[in-house]
Amino acid sequence: MTEQTSNTVKTYLARLDAALAGVDPDVRFEIVSGIREELAGLDEQAAAARIAEMDDPALIAAEARAEMPPPPMPPAPAVAEPVPGRAFSITAVIVLIVGTFVVPVIGPLVGLVWVSMAKAWTRREKIVAWARPISAGLIVLALSFVTSLFGQNQQSGTNQPVLAFAFVAQWHLVLIVMFLVLPIEGIVLLVRANKRGWRAPAQP
Repeated sequence: MTEQTSNTVKTYLARLDAALAGVDPDVRFEIVSGIREELAGLDEQAAAARIAEMDDPALIAAEARAEMPPPPMPPAPAVAEPVPGRAFSITAVIVLIVGTFVVPVIGPLVGLVWVSMAKAWTRREKIVAWARPISAGLIVLALSFVTSLFGQNQQSGTNQPVLAFAFVAQWHLVLIVMFLVLPIEGIVLLVRANKRGWRAPAQP
């Protein structure tokens, strides 16, 4: 092969190699090597004639790219799914906290019922939400009852009006304690649900 023929072949192969940029490296090497072998040993005129019969490097590269498998589709961006019942759960805990002070008895009762219907808490948390204020009230009532019995033993001559007043005071104390427990309980439920993204864990 003459020097001029070698330069002609090298020029064509360089154009072909550049046009195949981005094609699979193995396919690229195979195409360039095959054409190099086909042009090897030809003199200047024969090499130029054979190159003229070949397709343009850009067309060869386009055909090679067409045979490549399509690139994998990028994964779809994750779309945050709305938490089912989130607005209702938030409303329930707010009613439990605020309703205790704004609408005594009815407010916290509605709040507890809504908390029981919401999806942000487990069944256990809902049971505890009902049991905690009731338990606190019963404990205070028991302590008050024991204290009143002790006082009656100390003052056996206490008249009936005084005993009636003490009984009413005991129940008022029980209600006050329950109303203090309810908003605290609501805050605890609010914090727990917020940490979990208002999704109850997969457990009872």
